[in-house]
This record gives sequence, C-alpha cells and structure tokens, in this order.
Amino acid sequence: MKYHEKEERLFDRWAQRARKLHESDDITKDGLLYRGEMWFDGFNQVCKPANEEQLWADAGMRLLVLTKELNEDDGWDIRGESGRVPSPRLTCRTAQRFFPNLELWAYGLMNIPDRKVISFAKADNQTRLQGYYENAPIARVNCKKQPDNKAASNAVLQKYMENYADLLKEQILLYDADVILCTGGQGIMVNFIQQHVYTDLEEVNPHCYYSAKANILVVKQYHPNYNVYSRKDMYTEMMKDYQAFLKAYPSFPRQR
Repeated sequence: MKYHEKEERLFDRWAQRARKLHESDDITKDGLLYRGEMWFDGFNQVCKPANEEQLWADAGMRLLVLTKELNEDDGWDIRGESGRVPSPRLTCRTAQRFFPNLELWAYGLMNIPDRKVISFAKADNQTRLQGYYENAPIARVNCKKQPDNKAASNAVLQKYMENYADLLKEQILLYDADVILCTGGQGIMVNFIQQHVYTDLEEVNPHCYYSAKANILVVKQYHPNYNVYSRKDMYTEMMKDYQAFLKAYPSFPRQR
C-alpha cells in the first residue's frame, strides 16, 4: 500500500475543506514517520523518507500516536520529526518534555517481552529510547491540522475534529494500527474514536479501551508536555493498566 500517496491526497482534501469553511489551508503534514537518513536542514534535525512503508507492512505491532496540533506559526511535515534539538550536531538531544515522554510511552507500549510490561527503571535509557523512536513503525497524526502558536482549547479541538470527522476517520483507518495512543484532550480523542471509528470501543480501565471486533487497543494518556505528574508516574500508571489489559485479553495483539 502506498501510504504516503494516500496521505498526500488526504491533505489536499483537508485543504479544500478548510477553504470551504473559511479557515486556513496551511495543513500540517503528518502520518507514517520517515525512517531514512538523519540530516540538518538548516532549521531542524530531520529524517528523510526511506523504507518506512515496508517496515509498517512487516511490523508485528503498529503504533499510531494522536496529538492535538502543531504549536508553530507555520506548518511543516512532522513525518520527518526527530525530537532532537535544532543543531548540526546530530548527537544532541532535546531538553523538552514532549519527545522524551513520547519516546518512553512508545517504547513501553510496543515492547512486551513474554507479555510483561517493562518497568520505568529498565525503560528509561535516553539512547535506547531515542534510537527506538527514530526506527520503529510509528505513525503520528495531528487531530487539528492547522498550526497555531497558541494551544487550542479542548472545545476548539473538538469542533475541529467534528468539522473534519470523515477525513480524520479515514486517516486513522488507513494505518490499521494495533495501538492508538491518544495524548491530551482529556478524553476527546478517545470519544471521537468511539463515536466515529470503532463504535464497539469499551473502557477496560482508566488508560485502556478495547475494540473486540478490530482487536485494537486505544490508550488514553496525558499530553506529553503535561507536568503535574512526574514522568515516572505517568509511565508507571499507564503500564500498570496496560499489564492488566494484556492479562485480560490474551488475543491481543493480532497475528498478521
């Protein structure tokens, strides 16, 4: 399947819808993350497109991350994101919370040796997490495609998701992910999936929601920049519920 071709067609339709709604048609491109060579483009350290479509097709587990929006003045292609600081020194890391948390959550959800979750102490290795996130089969989709340097309220986010519901549903279904990680929005993303995508989705515990028909797990988590709880606590609580889910649903994940 040509994922990137389908993504580009979706972005065109998003822009057309935006113009009809008299909104900005500056659409942030997102989706299946690039897995090619890392390079400095003069502004950021980014990845080039490579074999990510084949990696996705061959993956035993696929992770789709839903985020709110891009908090920038202008949109850019987040498929090339690396999470590294904007420096020609390709070994640098970011000090922000967003990517270190996202990398940690992705690693924990995708690595379950013998159906046992990995503790925070064993998972929290910066080099390992960075390397995993930059190579694993991961897609990331912004629920609000127009960038804004001001964070959208939950009410604005929900209105946007409803206005573009058919397109957002199509993009979510495109990837046929095993795990959908919903970050931020206080449950708005999970509710959207339940109402528009997997209507049999049921709550298993505070973090885990399950579609029995699709055998897909939806995980509700805080925004990666959330700082009320510690990084360790957010991870540990999520993984505790994930372990309970794995015990209750032995048929997950699907065997392709």
